[in-house]
Amino acid sequence: MRRILLSGAMLAGTTAALALPGVAAAEGAGAVTPETVKPGGRVTFSTVCADGVKSADVAGTTLGLAARIPMEAGKSPGTFSVSVDIPATISAGTFNVSIDCADGSSSLVKLVVSPSGGIPTGGGSTAQGPNRTLMAAGGGLLLVGAAGALALRRRSV
Repeated sequence: MRRILLSGAMLAGTTAALALPGVAAAEGAGAVTPETVKPGGRVTFSTVCADGVKSADVAGTTLGLAARIPMEAGKSPGTFSVSVDIPATISAGTFNVSIDCADGSSSLVKLVVSPSGGIPTGGGSTAQGPNRTLMAAGGGLLLVGAAGALALRRRSV
């Protein structure tokens, strides 16, 4: 029984570490939505800077926009976002866009410009990245299943 509990604790810790990596790395975390856009489409860049940072901006030259695009402060301290229209004349491709906080920290986000926009693959439930809540719940179910299998095996031996 002790082995089962120890194994379960180790599995739970591993699941939490894999499911929640963004918690420790929240500062300087940038995002762009949608990640794939047609030329002429609109995207929103967002970031989380350290507490006390008063401004952030997007380096727009890679997209044919202004060199520095100021971001608007969000409701939570250190959060910033800005929506921009991608030029209709931009070539299709993958662009690494820098989002810079006033304290010197920065992050790169990947924007894909596709002539047809996003790939029509259904409802888009995973289009915004992994759902950490669902991943943690799935890991918990795996843990319960493994513990149950070990308990049943131990009874039959």
